[in-house]
Amino acid sequence: MKIAYRGSDFHGQARQPGLRTVEGEVLHALVRTRAIRDARTSRFQSASRTDAGVSALGNVVAFDTRFAPEAAVRGFNAKARGVWAWAAVEVPEDFSARRARERWYRYLLDGSHDSERIDAALQRFEGEHDFRNFTRDRSRTVVRIDYARAIPEADAIALDFKAPSFRWNLVRRLVSAALRIEAGKASLADLEAALDGHRSLDLGLAPPEPLVLMDVVYGFEIPRVRDPTTEDRVRDLLAERERDAKILHEIARKFDGP
Repeated sequence: MKIAYRGSDFHGQARQPGLRTVEGEVLHALVRTRAIRDARTSRFQSASRTDAGVSALGNVVAFDTRFAPEAAVRGFNAKARGVWAWAAVEVPEDFSARRARERWYRYLLDGSHDSERIDAALQRFEGEHDFRNFTRDRSRTVVRIDYARAIPEADAIALDFKAPSFRWNLVRRLVSAALRIEAGKASLADLEAALDGHRSLDLGLAPPEPLVLMDVVYGFEIPRVRDPTTEDRVRDLLAERERDAKILHEIARKFDGP
């Protein structure tokens, strides 16, 4: 089942005692709708454990249930708060949500940045490298990144990263390194030294809020499920947030100069 959520609403994706997390909310909703009894007996899995503050448009959860895909999505959406399911499919018994063909992350910057300088830095990350200077993971530091580019858009710059898997904090540290190079606070030689992995270098950690898990891709399609009730709820929420943003914009104008 594909799910979407705003990272700022949760203390990360993975379950943590006493904290509201994405996984905790997903399990709570599935149990309440009686799609599953609990995480263990349903063999519940999450595809990607996003950091606190990181949002997702296409994370994936997998579980055993007697519900048909459409019923699971609609039942889940009726009970979940802050997480929305929008696609589902039946999978084989040996399916593992963790074994994805590709994960796609996007980090959004405003349009004031130099996309060419950032892109030149990001391209150095493509291929297989030892990223021990770019992750908190100490045991699995060799990763193959298939795509790392900066893409100018109308009023923003999208930093896209695609790979079969990523490590803890990896994307945010790659973004920070590219931004330091753009600002002249580090050089491509520093980046190469950090990628070499033979000495310890810290090129910083970018904030989590602009980072979005766009999609998790497998070797098959996960069809969308129409859920008109939830679609209306999401549109109403969007309209409410747009009204709030308009009021805040007007308040900000009061502080502008003469």
